[in-house]
Amino acid sequence: MTITQRQVVTLGLGILIVGNTIFFGLLALNQHWTRATIVGMMSIIDFALLIAYRRGWQHAPNVLIIIAALTIAFILDIIPINGVVALPMVLLFPAVLAMAMTSPLWMTIGAFLTAAIYVVRALAAGLTLNIYDVIAYSMLTGILLLARAVLDTAARQADEARQRAEAAQAHAEEQAHALEAANARQQAQLDEQRRLLDLVATLEIPAITLAEGILFAPIVGRLDSRRSVLLTSRLLEAAHHQRAHHVIIDISGVSTVDTAVAQALIHAAQALKLLGCRVTLSGISSDVALTLTQQNVRLSDIVTVRSPQEALMMRYA
Repeated sequence: MTITQRQVVTLGLGILIVGNTIFFGLLALNQHWTRATIVGMMSIIDFALLIAYRRGWQHAPNVLIIIAALTIAFILDIIPINGVVALPMVLLFPAVLAMAMTSPLWMTIGAFLTAAIYVVRALAAGLTLNIYDVIAYSMLTGILLLARAVLDTAARQADEARQRAEAAQAHAEEQAHALEAANARQQAQLDEQRRLLDLVATLEIPAITLAEGILFAPIVGRLDSRRSVLLTSRLLEAAHHQRAHHVIIDISGVSTVDTAVAQALIHAAQALKLLGCRVTLSGISSDVALTLTQQNVRLSDIVTVRSPQEALMMRYA
């Protein structure tokens, strides 16, 4: 359970108001009117201090300590035994209040002021103090100060631990935001790379619409195994999405056509035929034709023409 200093002061003043009210009633019943009047005034003062404190007057606890010290020091009866006066421990009441509500300085002020007034009253009456009580009173005051120091140290350590925990949490949140930003940047880079790869793939194997249902795929450079797979998937995807029925593959820009290239073209043509597409191969040069003949490569499943224009003319013939 966590309780703030403001709650401590409020509850302390509330306890004093209730206690003084009870004391006032008991003293009035026993017709101790002087003390009843003092206690009643204390109850009113405590109530006024509570209102003032709740409205922001931070000096209310200090005023309470002084008033409590003066009241207790003057209201207590001095009862000598064989001319010796004992020092009652109730004189520590202001110090205990200060321990809960204020600071060690005000604890010292409350303990000293109450005892000093009581001692002066006793000496003025020609009485002698019990030295053992004085020593015990001093010891209890020191123990109360030590206890308050321990409490202050524990509270300070708890506050420092809380601050460290908040700093660690803030650092963790900052790292999480940084990591999230880094992941976002990395994802953006991956998306950009993917887009560039798609663009490169499109440029490597373009599928151009020449007319309704007719695709033109010019191939430039060397057609290796990777590009062969890309050729087939690219043409199948374009033919499916555009509902093409005729695909013209131009290889005039292919530097070398061997058995592997021819097999890749045949596989692409066969796959396109499964979609209902007619495949025409254009751009076969004399050197390429001679190479394919020497390698005994047959393109019987593919219609061959000299140029894309010729393939279009065949369509409209």
